[in-house]
Amino acid sequence: MLFLESRAADERPPAVVVQGAPYDAATSYRRGSAEAPAAVRSASDSIESFSPRTQRDLIDVDIADAGDIDLPGGLRPEDALDRIAAATEQHARNGSLVVTFGGDHSISVGTARGLRAVYPDLVHLVYDAHMDMREQYEGSEWSHACGTRHLSGAGATCVLGVRSGCREEWSDATKLLTGFAEDLVIPSAFRVAMAGMPLFISVDMDVLDPSILPGTGNPEPGGPTYKELRDSLLSLAGSRVVGIDFVEVAPPIDSSGLSPIVAAELARDCILGLLVP
Repeated sequence: MLFLESRAADERPPAVVVQGAPYDAATSYRRGSAEAPAAVRSASDSIESFSPRTQRDLIDVDIADAGDIDLPGGLRPEDALDRIAAATEQHARNGSLVVTFGGDHSISVGTARGLRAVYPDLVHLVYDAHMDMREQYEGSEWSHACGTRHLSGAGATCVLGVRSGCREEWSDATKLLTGFAEDLVIPSAFRVAMAGMPLFISVDMDVLDPSILPGTGNPEPGGPTYKELRDSLLSLAGSRVVGIDFVEVAPPIDSSGLSPIVAAELARDCILGLLVP
């Protein structure tokens, strides 16, 4: 199944390309996010292609679905990230804006790396309940608990919605991040850093309150509503967004099937509100 109103990928580079990164070996608690790309595509069939919020329709967008990156079970994290980076770089070099469905949050290291190969001045805006600034976790520097630390070492990085992390992460964040906030207001230092720069947005869906998105591996109470998250993202209209990913949806944990629908609708509005001129 293809994402809502997407055509199949061919030799003709689309304006917007969707890809899946079905990988969750870097998860530290409850797995299941490897099933998200397929579930989000399926859920997208239940929503309208027209967005009342943006007054635009995906029918009018040249969007293609490239399918899932080949990430077989047993693949080392380093190799998985290399494959994700290579696929993302190829799409970006073709001039497409890249939308990626994870997978756990470690996949963002790969998507950002691929984008940076094309856009060396890339900056990163992360929506996440967790700081993800550990040097390593459970013996691996590639855990999903370390992803934002990798981003911060490559370019200006800001985290919004953050409300969880160990003592050392909060201390390191003040030194390594351009900004962070528990609310969804972008700190002024990052607004300056992102001005005119190519922007990668990583949306860890656990940033939402778990009453809205129960299907995620590490839920954290006290998050924003769907509307608050959507409006924060759409406030970035006019920024130079070159890629966005949606990660940490774990369909097996949510028997209601709500979580993939939330991700599909948020992706639709972001494509229409951020990626389409």
